[in-house]
Amino acid sequence: MIYDGSRMGVWSSRWVFFLAATAGAVGLGNIWKFPFVMAENGGSAFVGLYLLCIALMGVPMMLSEVVIGHIGQANPVQALKNTASRSQASQRWSLIGFLGLFAGLSIFVLLSVVASWAISYLLEMYQGSFADIGRTAAIVHFATIRADLDSLFLYQSGFVATVVAILIFGFNKGLARSLVYLVPMSAIVLLFLLYYSVQSQFFEQSIHYLFRFDASKIGLSSFLLAFEHAFYTLSIGMGSLMVFGAYLPKKRGIGAIVCSVALVDIVVSALVGLIIFPSLLLAQVSPASGYDLLFVSLPTAYGDMVNGQIQGVLFFVFVLLTALSSALVLLEPSIVWLSQSFKTGRWAAAVIIGFIAWLISLASFDQWTFIHQVSGLNYKLFDLLNIVTAKMVLPLAGLLVAIYVGWILKPALVRDEIKNSGIGWLYLWYFLIRFIVPSLFLLVLVLNQLDEALLTALNDQLFGSASR
Repeated sequence: MIYDGSRMGVWSSRWVFFLAATAGAVGLGNIWKFPFVMAENGGSAFVGLYLLCIALMGVPMMLSEVVIGHIGQANPVQALKNTASRSQASQRWSLIGFLGLFAGLSIFVLLSVVASWAISYLLEMYQGSFADIGRTAAIVHFATIRADLDSLFLYQSGFVATVVAILIFGFNKGLARSLVYLVPMSAIVLLFLLYYSVQSQFFEQSIHYLFRFDASKIGLSSFLLAFEHAFYTLSIGMGSLMVFGAYLPKKRGIGAIVCSVALVDIVVSALVGLIIFPSLLLAQVSPASGYDLLFVSLPTAYGDMVNGQIQGVLFFVFVLLTALSSALVLLEPSIVWLSQSFKTGRWAAAVIIGFIAWLISLASFDQWTFIHQVSGLNYKLFDLLNIVTAKMVLPLAGLLVAIYVGWILKPALVRDEIKNSGIGWLYLWYFLIRFIVPSLFLLVLVLNQLDEALLTALNDQLFGSASR
């Protein structure tokens, strides 16, 4: 039986849809990974490669997921069933939807743990705990924070409860209204941080460090990094874009909005880099990425600066606003699925999904080593969720979406959705999603299986040793 979509909400405007898609695209990866990767892989040369990946894979994939949701008018699983029925295809394609729900819930769990650390750091930064701390002491402090399970339990529970409380109010009064405030607030805080960076004596040096064109740094590893970031940062494979597509009114063009979101994602990443690097250079702290950047290098840098406490507080406010926006986007598909599949009602679905995510996230704190013993693997639950989601579930979901939309979904359905952008763009998108996107996924899959020595040898053959 095809779900008729009568229980789906509708975006009040294209602007709200843009904000929601932006909230899904701009996440912690834009803060702790992209600026460092950009600087280490040729600056603007890497940006050009990243833009190419966005154009060839990112935008076509985003359009594909939005189209599935817009046609299917339901949660990701049911939307795939609906579109498969209209295309006389197997209902088993709904497996893609379940993969997306698993990925979104897993990333939400990881995000809630990191958010609990960020809340602790915000409070510590406000109290001036990082003044003249030094890198060695900062490393010890991060370990101390992660060992304080009582505080992390409180912060993590509060973060999950906030997300659930917002989503309980429904699609329009909860999700949409919150994003209308959260995304602009994040932008305002980002501009304040940029103002402080512009005043830094190292701002021009940071521009050169980030944007210098160095094609010699481009190689296979650069391509893999650009592809992976383009894929993960745009919320592809998580079901969010399908739900957001279902919320779109009929006969609304989506191509321009999707392209705009991809461009905003790049701009935000570059601005974050211009905020981070002047502080690191001023404090003579070596650039880093990931948890080291967020919880060791930057607190060390802010501790050595005249206005470091103010900037540190603003920075972690920005981190938490970004995390909260992303969390809302990640949890929405699971709530809609549970509500529609089991007729639970919105509030009950939000509470149930939130409670499940809360329990898993409690077991994901690094110190809970019994998880390692139970699993029999050399990973704790936090690391295991990260690896399984990033290396297996999301790439598989992305490849299946490309195959489904390009080869299984009835062309007439897709044509009705994208023809407003022009017949030329429709054929270009179809060519990319049928041939280029699956080929890129398979290429990345093969390259990821190569050991480092073989990958280096192949890179030298293609680009020369100067690219390393």
